[in-house]
Amino acid sequence: MSGAEVVKLTRRKSDKIDIIMLTPEKAVELLDRNKMNRPLADTHVQRIAKQILDGKWMFNGDTIKVSEEGDVVDGQHRLWACIEAKKPIETVIIYGVPRAAFATVDTLRRPRSGGDVLALSGATRYRNIAASALAWLIRWQRGCLEDYRAPQNRVENSDIEEAFVAHPGIIRAVERAVTVRSIGNPSIIGFFYYLLSNKAPDLAERMMTTLADPSSVSVSDPYFRLRNYFTTDHHKQKLPLDSIAVMVKATNAAKLNQKLSTLYWRSQGKNAEPFPVLKV
Repeated sequence: MSGAEVVKLTRRKSDKIDIIMLTPEKAVELLDRNKMNRPLADTHVQRIAKQILDGKWMFNGDTIKVSEEGDVVDGQHRLWACIEAKKPIETVIIYGVPRAAFATVDTLRRPRSGGDVLALSGATRYRNIAASALAWLIRWQRGCLEDYRAPQNRVENSDIEEAFVAHPGIIRAVERAVTVRSIGNPSIIGFFYYLLSNKAPDLAERMMTTLADPSSVSVSDPYFRLRNYFTTDHHKQKLPLDSIAVMVKATNAAKLNQKLSTLYWRSQGKNAEPFPVLKV
């Protein structure tokens, strides 16, 4: 196609498309007519309901699709979430979708990542690392680190977008953490560096300087021991929670000018330790 050619699209009017304020009562009505009864994922229903209750559900053009026979081809979880939340949501309903089209629904969609959200918010570098760092910051603030895998503690893209507005400095923290990415996970280190920078900037700089080059400190320095933790058995993946715990313990020791011969967090077994509290 040459640059001179123009493709003209004709907008077709249809009485099969409604933009409505979907009430719980309307959701019940649609589900009562539904005969397909596909298996529901309760955790997904609860996830959407929580978004609605938290005021984070926004009209985005996604559609609820109803077949020619009245079955809900797509949108059953949203309907149940509306009922669960007991609050109306604005949405689009398309009627008359061929039932055979069900097999094609959601087969080509790529889920939007936290990094995609930051790109739309203006971030240009290290978006995925920054999104992950923000997710850890959100978990820290919510006090749910130890149970972060639980469905109710899931961090949504809307949470990451909101956190980025409140914490734009995470990008600078991540950029610094990327310089030591050969040692450890830059999203974990970036999150903790950002957190520490806002509580004890001197300790934050001391930690990053030592992680990058430990030659100026003794082997008993807490941050030397932190670096040693990251580099020992480097081929083995360090669990995020373990890494955060030892960063907290190293920082607490550094704050008190303590010397350490070892650094670890024993999370399991009869001598398991509670998750450490940051004391700065």
